[in-house]
Parts: sequence; structure tokens; C-alpha cells
Amino acid sequence: MKAFARCFVALVLTAMPVSGLAQQYYSHTGVVRAVKLRILPGKTKEFYEAFAYAPKVFEAEKAAGIITGYSIMTSVNFEGPEKWDVMYVLHFKNMAVLDTSADLAEPIIAKVYGSPEKRAEVLRMRAESTEVVSSELVREIQLKPVP
Repeated sequence: MKAFARCFVALVLTAMPVSGLAQQYYSHTGVVRAVKLRILPGKTKEFYEAFAYAPKVFEAEKAAGIITGYSIMTSVNFEGPEKWDVMYVLHFKNMAVLDTSADLAEPIIAKVYGSPEKRAEVLRMRAESTEVVSSELVREIQLKPVP
């Protein structure tokens, strides 16, 4: 039994310095979904008519506490195969909220569109006028102070 206790104490003492190395230098603060869209040629008017509902949906989700904020941006002069025209960014409090956001947002989205037919029409217009270049989920971090 003494041999076991000695081995256990030796193991704990050698593991303590290693545990300090495993400490992260930051903490997670939020989750962000960034979606980049490319407007198809000749479809700018249709895209913006359909996308005009997005801020209404985002504001309703923000009021319900599903998202903490959002941004909508346009590209200035990026060229190449990954070129995008419009990007929207949704900010979530944490991963847990993100996991349940679709279920929570469904009745809110339905209310914004007013009817299933209108929602289907707007989503069809959006699908026919744009393509998703990328959709990325990233975690915000806060750096810990230097000791």
C-alpha cells in the first residue's frame, strides 16, 4: 500500500507542472456565423427584393434573444473564384444557443413572412438570384491578460 501511495504522490507531483501547460491563453465568449453570398449575373434586383426580409428576421431574432447582433456587408473589390458580393454575420451568445436556434427561430420567421406562401416565394427568389460562396462558424475569444 505504501508503494502505491508513493507512486500516486510522485505521479501527482509530476503532473502538476504539465497541467499549467495545458491552460488556454483565451476564453470563448461567443459564436459567429458568417455567410458570404454571390449575386448571380442580372439578378441584383431580385436578390435585394428577397434579401430585404433578412433584417426584419434578424431584428425579430435579436428581440427574442436568439442572436445578440448581426451585420450585413458588401464586398468592395475582391476578385477570384471565391468572390462574394454580400456577407451577413450573425452573433450568438454561445454554442448552446446556436444548437437550439433553428427551433426557436421557426415561429419568429413565420411571423415575419406572414404566410407560408410568401416565405416560399421569397426563398425561391433568393435561391434563384444568389449562391452561397461560404458559410463559416467561428468562435470569438477573449485573450487572457499577460501574467
